[in-house]
Amino acid sequence: MATIGLALGGGAVRGAAHIGVLAALEEAGLAPAVIAGTSAGAVVGSLYAAGMRPAEIADMARKLRWTRLVLPAMNRRALLDTARLGRFLDQTLGSRAFADLEVPFAAVAAELTTGARIVMSEGPVADAVLASAAIPGVFPPVTRDDRLLVDGGLVDLVPAGVARTLGADVVVAVDVSGPLPRRAPTSMLQILVAATHLQTGVAEQLAVEADLVLAPEVDEFAFWELSRIPEFERAGREATERALPVLRALLDVVEARREWLGPKEIGPEKT
Repeated sequence: MATIGLALGGGAVRGAAHIGVLAALEEAGLAPAVIAGTSAGAVVGSLYAAGMRPAEIADMARKLRWTRLVLPAMNRRALLDTARLGRFLDQTLGSRAFADLEVPFAAVAAELTTGARIVMSEGPVADAVLASAAIPGVFPPVTRDDRLLVDGGLVDLVPAGVARTLGADVVVAVDVSGPLPRRAPTSMLQILVAATHLQTGVAEQLAVEADLVLAPEVDEFAFWELSRIPEFERAGREATERALPVLRALLDVVEARREWLGPKEIGPEKT
């Protein structure tokens, strides 16, 4: 059967839309076989890959409070300390390694000293996710495998190409970055979060790397508003439900090509 690969992009709190995407796919019987995530997409993707159901992730997300996850930093590397967030991820993920996940998963980060894209799919999951979401200036960089890593949104905001390399036949990319919210950022924290998600050329990249791009309607919501999480989830669900006929058609094309080619092996490719 044709496999779906899900590429979940960065977007800070807007990443809650990914929960709605996963819920709609599961209910349609189209759960992803592989997942790649950047920043917020890495957080949601890792929880799903670890076996949490969308409803469980949603329930946990709605109870989050910034004060339970971060504290003001006592050094000059970042505005906020993420020790609490790291412990939360490790506890929630059960100290899993990538090999222990139920769904193949990869997280993307940027190497601070070279600007290289780093795809993480081995070793501990929690610190990989923390690195993928380490917004420069807001959260401290994460040292992993002798590399200094920061938010993957700087180099690959929606990692559709990574989902393809994990073995997906059809890649669904979820872009929750959108433009700046209607209410412009005013604090240093808000400005840094917004600036991290202004990567150019995302649409052009996804036109090449993804088969289907979902863009939940989250533009009017700020990146940092935890109170908006239910609205983000709903936007993700609605975008997915509208796209289900197209997704099923893409899967049918893959199956038809396989039947037509017979026993000849065909690998994952853009349909």
